[in-house]
Amino acid sequence: MLRSTFILYALWASVATAASVPKDLKACVQKAFAASDPDKRIVSPGDATYTDARMGEKIQFDEFPALIAYAKEVSEVGPLVKCALKAGYKPVARAGGHHFLAYSALNNSLVIDLAHVNHVQVSADKKTAAVGSGIRLGGLYTALGAYGATFVGGICPTVGLGGLISAGGFGMQMRALGMAADYVASAKVILADGTTVVASPTSHPDLFWAIRGGGGGTYGIVVEYTLKLSTFPRSAMLYLSWNETWNKTGNVRYDVAKRFLAWGPAQPKEFTSQVNVFKNSIQVVGWYLGGSAQQLGQIVNASGLLEIGSPQVVVSGGCNTDNSRLFGYTTFECLPDDQVDASIMNVIPEPYSKYADNAQFTYEEVPKSSTRDQAWPWQRTRRLSKSFFMQKSKPLTDDVLKAVVDRIGQADDGAQAWGEWHAWNLSSTDTGSAFAWRHQALAHLEFIAEGSEDAVVQEMREQWFADVEGLLRPAVGPASYPGFMDADISVNPLTAYYGSNVCRLVGIKSKYDPGNVFTNPSAIPPKAPQGISC
Repeated sequence: MLRSTFILYALWASVATAASVPKDLKACVQKAFAASDPDKRIVSPGDATYTDARMGEKIQFDEFPALIAYAKEVSEVGPLVKCALKAGYKPVARAGGHHFLAYSALNNSLVIDLAHVNHVQVSADKKTAAVGSGIRLGGLYTALGAYGATFVGGICPTVGLGGLISAGGFGMQMRALGMAADYVASAKVILADGTTVVASPTSHPDLFWAIRGGGGGTYGIVVEYTLKLSTFPRSAMLYLSWNETWNKTGNVRYDVAKRFLAWGPAQPKEFTSQVNVFKNSIQVVGWYLGGSAQQLGQIVNASGLLEIGSPQVVVSGGCNTDNSRLFGYTTFECLPDDQVDASIMNVIPEPYSKYADNAQFTYEEVPKSSTRDQAWPWQRTRRLSKSFFMQKSKPLTDDVLKAVVDRIGQADDGAQAWGEWHAWNLSSTDTGSAFAWRHQALAHLEFIAEGSEDAVVQEMREQWFADVEGLLRPAVGPASYPGFMDADISVNPLTAYYGSNVCRLVGIKSKYDPGNVFTNPSAIPPKAPQGISC
């Protein structure tokens, strides 16, 4: 239910006052941190940095944890879990703070922030690395780059590794190389009793399966991954942009979107692409892993996209790995190696911009490279979002697609609403993770908009998303990406995010966390929930 700004701040004040002095909890956390400046790594509701510390990327006034503890060592996390349970609070792990519903900082919880558990220890043969689960993707790529290696990860440089892998982890290499979860060799997991186990194909294989794509924080707190490393060949990049909405032959945005959804998923597996549908324009971008500009040009020329309207066309080749990672953020073409500015990846553990006049929490904010410039602060947002998988068995009809494109055009200008639709049709071998939609997904359709402080405007924008849900959900079915959770999804969220894996995941949850210690409103429970028969 919508509330005015006054009511929101009144709620903040009442919750903060009620939880302002969790003395037993704070004393226990201080003891867990006793070896290293404990007071610098604890934030209470009465502290000036509390508002900044409890928020991740999303600006929200719904979740008010009792205490926020910034772990620095893997060995601290188990004792912190015990502290939470002893004091009567829920332990909630936060790897990156990008959860769309802010479920990494819940009411009546001890937030165990892992952003400073960010070590990167590369093996002598450079084939694997032991990595703290709180490291941000940009920091991981920066650290591995010093060894001439990389990881098949995701896109956003400030996303935490743990959050990415728990959802499966998609990125711009996925059609050829698979998802981030496929490149985990093992993981250290803190269980509900505070003990540590190693999950791998041969040790706790059921847990190893679940933490990769099945909502990792539901079963325990992953504190360290052993990742399989790789190198990327030089790649070619595509950028097409149409600024016109209509031309003499019809609706440019609809024509491009329709063509893309038929063309993008059907291309060679080395080519991963997306279409960005805006109110008054549309873009197609892509990464051809190992391809040349000439090869990519041939694919584009045969696509039929260039025959629609009058697009701006940039096809370039020779992108090194850093340049490829920057594509869409700072550049839309391949630059010479000595002109690539990879500073956007050189993030600090607390990478977000300041919110209003609130003091910012800082603690050893050291980037992984001392020679690159540091990344600029990542903008906080009142993000609204929805996620749908278009499955191979249920392609969109022309009428539904046209209605969705028109709906984007009807959004108010301030919402900055757009659709980011990725081609899937993954061709890589399934390594056996809990991600449910690998084989069925043809495209992922995400819709994004900015929320508002104004209750009337916010209600209007929420209704816009409800209309999108009403248009698309009956057409595509329940499948959604588990990393983009949605409080207003119109189907059972567990079925939407985990498909036919729900019952198996419930069984694993009941084995490792029967007391439901690690939980959130959309987490897998230890017993089959209402509406699902197991």
